[in-house]
Amino acid sequence: MEFLFAVAPHHPLAAATAPISDAELLRHRAVAVADSAQRLTPLTVNLLPGQDVLTVSSMQLKIEAQLRCMGCGFVPEPLAREHIAAGRLVVKETQRGAQHPRLAYAWRSPAAGAPGAGRKPQLGLALRWWIDQLESPTTRAALLEHHSAVPLAGM
Repeated sequence: MEFLFAVAPHHPLAAATAPISDAELLRHRAVAVADSAQRLTPLTVNLLPGQDVLTVSSMQLKIEAQLRCMGCGFVPEPLAREHIAAGRLVVKETQRGAQHPRLAYAWRSPAAGAPGAGRKPQLGLALRWWIDQLESPTTRAALLEHHSAVPLAGM
């Protein structure tokens, strides 16, 4: 999935004409989504050491914060598409370029001591059904491509 660097049209970086350097990005607050991993080391992506960061709990809140000019950052193109088309977000080029992270599915295995924990993990019927659905191009498109604009309270 492509991630684009975007800002509100009234953000100072919206006027940039050249690719934005890391040194320039460092002068502006980034908006980041908190890593929700519970048992792994938290992952930080596209934040610069020393950069001011506003951390939110979801990608929808990140986009809303950027729409409200509370910061800048990379957003998934499908989620930002309608905002970009409407002029509510402006895509800017950075020296680091567009981001194309690899996405993966993850689920919990039985906890130690739980029934079945010592055996090879068996997928439950619901998880097996969901994994089969994710193989469908139609389901993938529905999850990754078909998004309506994030509703903004008071806007």
